[in-house]
Amino acid sequence: MMLPDIPEILAPAGSLTHVKIAAAYGADAVYAGIPRWSLRVRGNGFTPDDFAAGIEHMHAQGKKFFAVLNVIPHMRRTVSFKSALDAVAALKPDAFIMADPGLIMQARSSYPDIPIHLSVQANTVNSGTVKFWQQQGIRRCILARELTLSEIAMIREDCPDMELEIFAHGALCIAVSGRCLISGLLARRDANVGACTNSCRWGFKVHSLSAELEEYHNRPGQLMQLDEDEHGSYLFNSKDLCTLSLLPQILPLKLNSLKIEGRSRSPFYCAAICRAYRLAVDALAAGHRVPDESFEIVNSLPSRDYTTGLLVPHRPDETQQYETNCPHPGKWLVVGAVTDHTAGRINIRVKNKFSTQDKLFLFTPGGMIELDSGSLQDVHGNPCTLAPGDGYQVSLACKEDFDPELSFLIRSSSTRAN
Repeated sequence: MMLPDIPEILAPAGSLTHVKIAAAYGADAVYAGIPRWSLRVRGNGFTPDDFAAGIEHMHAQGKKFFAVLNVIPHMRRTVSFKSALDAVAALKPDAFIMADPGLIMQARSSYPDIPIHLSVQANTVNSGTVKFWQQQGIRRCILARELTLSEIAMIREDCPDMELEIFAHGALCIAVSGRCLISGLLARRDANVGACTNSCRWGFKVHSLSAELEEYHNRPGQLMQLDEDEHGSYLFNSKDLCTLSLLPQILPLKLNSLKIEGRSRSPFYCAAICRAYRLAVDALAAGHRVPDESFEIVNSLPSRDYTTGLLVPHRPDETQQYETNCPHPGKWLVVGAVTDHTAGRINIRVKNKFSTQDKLFLFTPGGMIELDSGSLQDVHGNPCTLAPGDGYQVSLACKEDFDPELSFLIRSSSTRAN
């Protein structure tokens, strides 16, 4: 296998809209979950027809579509797996992303021509494990999030003929590569079959143990020290992963894919992060530095603050966000969808309130287009000062050429909110 000069950018797709957006904003491939058989049951907007259309759309552009079947099912759930596998295999995705050895064995036996990518849920942390799975016919290993850059470099050196993928951006779990029991214990919704409630993002409060429990835990009169404020403490709440600053160190590792997390996120999130990493990877490949626009994009979106995870050493307070589950609401808000573009004006279906005092932009695959908010008109063509909110139709002047289906009207504040 020839090692790649630059990795593919692999984007999350929670619906057919996400597929089209990801392709337009620079993704080389998308991954999408099979309902009931992937770890994002919540917010999965795909129907079988959507899956077929998504695969066709990506293939028409010379790009790839990976089908996710990475649950770790108990016995009763395995009975219906074969019919689901047959249905998605008939659509000819470019690979299956899987974690469970039993399901992998079925897929390898039934469809040997469809590559299998080993999910991060399999917790691959060393080259011996990579080689084991390679012997089982696995095409690509998605490495565990718990690895450092130096460990990834050692795995690549020891496994030069295996495709390797790492997560580059998005939410992090408190558990080893996502194999978590917190949601199952607290809400009886098992994260390992796709029903996670994100319990690790909840606020927690501390209460004194009863005398009986103190004695049971052999800690009479003692409590574990824990700081909290009036809102509680977000014990397990990791900051979001962002590797833009590490890309100059990551690209020389010759990885095959950089994965963006977020199948439950909005189409705008998918568009923005794809553009940020497309610009960054292409700039580095051309011998330039990561452009300021990439950092501007990620810092303008809502986040739990950012970390480079375990790729480089950190103190715990640099990876965890104890005070709130979303400290940065971001400075960009999608306020409308462009329905059509005629005679130098764009018609807008309003989603969130905006006015003539706001800074308005179109976010497009070609970059930001600044708009004149003072040109706002109501549905009857009369000048107005306010688009009150969802359900309203307004228009704005715009002479630029762009694709309305792939654009987002955003309102920007001057600084990122803290």
